Amino acid sequence: HYALWNAGIHHRDVRPANLMYYRRDDRNGTVEGVLNDYDLASLASRNSSLGNERIGTIPFMAIDLLKPDGQDGKLKHLYRHDMESFIWVFVWICFQYEGGK
Repeated sequence: HYALWNAGIHHRDVRPANLMYYRRDDRNGTVEGVLNDYDLASLASRNSSLGNERIGTIPFMAIDLLKPDGQDGKLKHLYRHDMESFIWVFVWICFQYEGGK
């Protein structure tokens, strides 16, 4: 995610359905994760309002983006907004488990 953001590709819709993981077939059982579904991503190099309109899944969006300025497209989507979305996804995942399952 960080490498793509620095390359000017901004995902902007971090949610559980866009995350996948797999266990490598090695002794350590290494887990690797992938953020997919870049069809609504924006390009930082584009000079348009495309980067400012509200895109995302509301339960996992950054709080700033849910406020009126964020909803009206007046707030620029920043890297920290996607990071906050990752935190909301983590909280959601934690609440899905009961009794270790």
